[in-house]
Order: sequence, then C-alpha cells, then structure tokens
Amino acid sequence: MMLSYCALKRDGTTLRDRADFDSIQDLMDTLASQDLTLVSYREKTYPVIDATINMLQPAVSRMEIVEFSESLASMIGSGLPLLDSMESIKDTIRVKRLREALETVIREVSRGETLSGAFSHHPTVFPEMLVFFCSIGEETGTIQNALNNTAEYLRKVDSILSQVKRAFIYPSFVICAMGCVMVFWLFYVLPRLAETFKDINVQLPEITLTLVHFVTFIQHAWYLIPVGLACLVAASMFVARIEVVRSFCTKVAFKTPVFGDLLKASILTLFFSSLSLMLRSGLTLTKSLDVLVGIFRNPLLKKMIRTIQTETSSGNSLIESFRSTQFFDAVTLKMVSVGEKTGTLDERLRYLADTYQEKTTRFVELSGKMIEPIVMVLSGGLFIFIVISLIGPVYDLMSQLGGG
Repeated sequence: MMLSYCALKRDGTTLRDRADFDSIQDLMDTLASQDLTLVSYREKTYPVIDATINMLQPAVSRMEIVEFSESLASMIGSGLPLLDSMESIKDTIRVKRLREALETVIREVSRGETLSGAFSHHPTVFPEMLVFFCSIGEETGTIQNALNNTAEYLRKVDSILSQVKRAFIYPSFVICAMGCVMVFWLFYVLPRLAETFKDINVQLPEITLTLVHFVTFIQHAWYLIPVGLACLVAASMFVARIEVVRSFCTKVAFKTPVFGDLLKASILTLFFSSLSLMLRSGLTLTKSLDVLVGIFRNPLLKKMIRTIQTETSSGNSLIESFRSTQFFDAVTLKMVSVGEKTGTLDERLRYLADTYQEKTTRFVELSGKMIEPIVMVLSGGLFIFIVISLIGPVYDLMSQLGGG
C-alpha cells in the first residue's frame, strides 16, 4: 500500500515522505531501522492517479546512473557504510524516479536484502549491468569495483550511442525542413494556384493535376493520415518482435555503405568492452558469454555469441570459435589469438574496444561528410519538382499574357 507519513528525527526535526509498504508494521519497522519515530500516516486513496503520475515522470538517464554509481563507489571506498552512503546520496538526487527507487532500495537493504536484489526490483531505473556487477561484487567482496565497472560500461554505452545519434542529427533536420517546405507548397500554395488557373481556364500539366487531385483528396480525408501512421507504427512494432525480420533488417543494415560499418563498429565496441570488463571482474569466459547473450538485443550479435558458446563448449579454442562466426576481421582474430596465448585476453579485448570506438568516431565524421552532398541532391530534386509542378504553369500563364 502507498502511505504518506510524518516521522520524527532524533534532532527534533520532522520528515515527511511517502512510499510503498506491505503494512503499517512494515512502515514502523522501516522507520525504526532508520532511527525515526512515526508521528502520523495516511494511506493514499487514489493509486491509479499515483501510478499515472509515476509513469509521466521522466526516465532515469544513463549518465545519472553513472553519477550515482561513481558517488556510491567513492563513499564506500572512503569507509562509509553502505546504508549511510546511500542515505547521503539520496539527499542530493534531483530526479524523482531515481530518488524514490533509491529510498525503496535503502529500506529493502536495511531489512536484509542484498544490494543487487534490491536493485533488481526496479528494472526501469537500475540497468541490468548494475545488478549483475553488484552480484559479482557481493560474492567477491568488491562492491566498489563493481560500481566503478558499471559506471565505466554505461559511460561507454552512452558515448557510442551519442556518436551514432550525432551522425543523424544533420540529415534529420534537413529532411524535416524539406518536409515542411513540401507541405507548405502542397497544402497552401498549390490549392490557391489551382483555383486561379481554373478561373482563367489555363491548361495545367499532368503532374500538377495529379498533385491537385491528391491535395483535394487529403483535404477531404485528412483523418486517414493519423490512422495510417498509427497502423504503420503498430505494424512496425509487431514486425520488430519477429526475430527473423529483425535479423534480415540487421543484415541489410550491415551491408549499407558507411552506415553498416558504423553500426558494426559500435556493436563490436560494446561487445569487446563488456567482455573485457567481465573477465577483469573475475568471471569465466563461459559465464561472461551467458550474460552477454541476455544483455544484447541485436539478433545477429546474439547468434554470434551463441556460436562462440557452442564452439568453446565443444572444446575448441577461443580463436577458433571467433573464426567460425565469420564476423571478425583478420586483425581482430590476431589480437584475440595473442591474448589467448599470452594470458592477457582482457587487455587485448580492451584494446579492441578502444580501436573500434576510434573507428566509430571516424565513421561518424565520414558519414557527416557523405550525407551533405546527398542532402544537396535531394534538396535540388525537391526544388526541380516544385518548379516543374507549380512554377511551370505560372510561367506559362505569364507567357500567354505577354503574348496576348
């Protein structure tokens, strides 16, 4: 049940808050564990409204989890107990969703729940990698390293995604601008020109007549646009859940010039950095691959990891397993072979992660340079289309008037 309560601190000040508790006794036990005395409480009578408000709250970003993990690791490293560290961090968190989730985590840990278990109860706030690394840290007694590893991994993910998004900012802006120009000409300029030409009996070109009929149809059946978009989105979401379709789309994306190289480099950056982090944390290769299969969503990458798992479990070496996937280039295979033979696999994998991140950066810069001429060609094509379909009849009209 959701309870709002007022509690008295030892210094005489009061604390007002609300949270989800199993019972009133649960509330009292939780406050007692925090050295607080319950003054009053009230049960929230509109759970649906509260749930709706929670859904409308902004999501917790990766960098906020990074800052939380680094702060908690720093406090634990300085010798502060875990609960005291989380209490101190809670007061500095501005994101409501994260603060409320952390309050629940503190209560659960104070009752005897493990930190990884408490994090796992909030999958929409705390990522799976944080839960995983914390579970390793609890087993090995290295929670601080687990939190730092989580921060390093999430920072890498955020960097890769930011680079990929940056490559699409310019073309997205230009496409939106071109779309706005097209809508303005079709739905504002064209109908008025068509009426004018109709009044003075000017023969319109076939392309212009087709556009006029199309605009007229859309103006009378405008509701088909949102309905069509909704159906398209729903169909896309349904099809995206089919693994065969996702695999096919991924294969096509990998074969796309520049964009395919960018996608592959970014995926391999995350793969090698994740595998390197897990091996450095003390996990076996088999366990690390099991975790990666559950973390990654890309169907081709999951298939590749499963192939490596099958090959290694059959007794083949890691380099033979990597080669059997036919996914890695010769340089990558050479680095893996050197790491396997010298016992420095985690270092070689980290080197590969850094190498592919540099490639990702270069591909982002290259894609920006390649997109510019493509956008100029599209803009020129749009301008020619407008001239032929709309400006052409105006020019013919001026010629007739001049000849008359």
